[in-house]
Amino acid sequence: MAVRRPRTAAKKPREGGGRVLAAAALASLVIAGALGFLWWGAAPRAEQLFLRSTWARLDAPARAALYLRSAAAGRLGDGLQPCAGLLEPAAFARGGTRVRGAMASVDLRGGEMCTLGEGALLTVASVRKQLGESSSGRPRLSQEVASLGDLVQSAADERALLALLLMREDARASSPLMPYLQALLHRAHEHIPSAWDPSSAEGAERRAELERDAGPRTLRAADELRRVISAHYTALVPRALEQLPTLLLDGVVDAEYYSEQRFIEFWLSIRSRSFENNGFGVLVPLACLLNHPPTHEPSNVELQYVAQRNGFVMKATRHIKQGEELTYSYGSNLCKERALLVYGFVQDGMPSCPGF
Repeated sequence: MAVRRPRTAAKKPREGGGRVLAAAALASLVIAGALGFLWWGAAPRAEQLFLRSTWARLDAPARAALYLRSAAAGRLGDGLQPCAGLLEPAAFARGGTRVRGAMASVDLRGGEMCTLGEGALLTVASVRKQLGESSSGRPRLSQEVASLGDLVQSAADERALLALLLMREDARASSPLMPYLQALLHRAHEHIPSAWDPSSAEGAERRAELERDAGPRTLRAADELRRVISAHYTALVPRALEQLPTLLLDGVVDAEYYSEQRFIEFWLSIRSRSFENNGFGVLVPLACLLNHPPTHEPSNVELQYVAQRNGFVMKATRHIKQGEELTYSYGSNLCKERALLVYGFVQDGMPSCPGF
C-alpha cells in the first residue's frame, strides 16, 4: 500500500483525517517570507475573517497560520484563545515526505496546557444556536432553525444534518464558520477512498490504483462505506430540502448544490475530525492541526472532555520543547486500512487490520 502522510485531523475516540502537501504548498510553509506568514503577522478584523474572499487567496499553510493567529488574538471567540497561542503551524518529516502539523510555540511543562471551551466546539446544537442568533428578525428562517431537531430521527441523522448545515455555511459569501471551514475542514476528504467519485475519470483512476496497491478488500470496504453514506443522504437530505427551503436554498444556492457527491465529501471530512461524544462526534478546532505520531512512537498530547468545564482539556504527557511537533494519537492500535479509510493516510510500519 502506498504511504500517505497524516492529515491534520482531530483524533482518537474521534474519527480523524490526514493531508498530503504538494511541493509548492510546502515551500510556502517553509519559507518565512511566503504569503502565509505575511498573513500570520496581519490579524484581520473578525468580520473580514468571516468572508470567503479572505481565505480564497491563501494556500493551505497560509490558511492554518491565519487561523491560529486570529484565534490567539481572540478574533474567533474565547473558546479557542487559551490554546491557540501555544501552537504554530509547521512541516515535519514522515516516511521520506513532509506533512503539515503543529509545533509548540513555547516550552510546555508536562500536565494541563489549556482548555478548548464550549464556544470552540462544533455540533448540530452549536450550529443551530449560531443560526438562531443570525436569523433574528426573519420569522420564517427562525421557525426553520427552531425545527432542526425534528429532522433527527436516528443517530445517523445527527452527522448527516451537521454535514448539510456545514455545506450551507461553506456556500455563503460570509459565515462565522468560514474560518474553520476554509482553514481546517477544506479538502479534508481528498485522500479518503470513499470520497472518490467512481463516475469521474480521476476517481476511477484513483480507485484502480487503490485496488492494485491495497487489494480488492480495501476497495470493497471503501465502497461499502460510500453506500452507507449514500443511505444517510437519502434518509435526510430530501426531507431537509423540503422542510428548510429558506435556510438551505433562499439566497444561498439551488438544490443541485446539495449533491450526493458533495454530501459524501463533507460527511467524510467531519468523520475524519470528530471526537467521540457518545454519539456521532463533536468537531474540536485546533485539535485538527495535531498529527498522529510516527508508528511505534507515543503521542505527547492528550485531549479529554471535562463536563465541568464544558470543553476539551489539552494535556502534555511530558515536557515539550519549543519547536517540537505536537502529536495526538488516533488510536493505540491504529492499523493501515483503518487509517486510510477513515483518515486518508498510511504510515510506514503500520500493521494490517484483521480481515485485510
